[in-house]
Amino acid sequence: MRCRDLTVTITLMVFFALNCCAFEDYNHPVSNSRVQTDFADYMDNVRTKLQSNWAPPDFLENCHIRVTFKLDKDGNVLSGNILESSGNDIYDSSAINAITKSEPFGRFPENSTRETITINYSFDTDLIRSDSVKYYYDLARRYTYSDRKEALKYIDLAIAAAGENENTYFLYNRRAKIKEGMGDHYGAKEDKDKFLAMKSKADLKRVHAIKHLAEIEDNAFSYYYLAYAYEQIGDYNNAIDAIDKAIERTDLNNQYKRYRAELATKTNN
Repeated sequence: MRCRDLTVTITLMVFFALNCCAFEDYNHPVSNSRVQTDFADYMDNVRTKLQSNWAPPDFLENCHIRVTFKLDKDGNVLSGNILESSGNDIYDSSAINAITKSEPFGRFPENSTRETITINYSFDTDLIRSDSVKYYYDLARRYTYSDRKEALKYIDLAIAAAGENENTYFLYNRRAKIKEGMGDHYGAKEDKDKFLAMKSKADLKRVHAIKHLAEIEDNAFSYYYLAYAYEQIGDYNNAIDAIDKAIERTDLNNQYKRYRAELATKTNN
């Protein structure tokens, strides 16, 4: 499932809720540096748990979401919300699901007098695992509209560095756009066709992997993810079957019901 680099980034500051115990005693406030020292190992454990339980969708070139959540002294999640959405519902849900699966995070350090802490986290992914491919691809994107010759040079280098890796199909889509902008319609069509062929293979592998994961985890999010994967390949009947299973597995299913209605509309078109 994890065919790309996954990064969970904790903010340097640990933010405390206003209603928590704000002082070590009633006269001397606890410094943030002291808190960071006391909670250093604890935060490492939080990060490790989230990385182990996070299964983000692997059909986006790169994505970012920042969340905040409050823990009690036993490591239970009291509340949480999204500070910066990725703009993709399934990606946002994957971050929330990782937090839910990781609960409880464990008791606070013994020397802590804190009753709660509120933590900001960033979840970031990138389909590109190779530093050289990422370097050339970022340059190609930068020059796509300002200097298409430079953009073409760098996307060619990115494709050469990637080799025949079907998970980097999006490189050919980028090159098709660059060539189209240069008036090379035949070359753009060739790249577009290659992009679609590579993406089709990657999509089928993805569906099989996500289906296997859903059958093992057997929870609402995993079937929601499977429904989304089926939708990507135009298999709406299986997508509806999957979202029905998601709906059955949670009472908090309004989002899933809305998604099912959207899928049903597509089957009728």
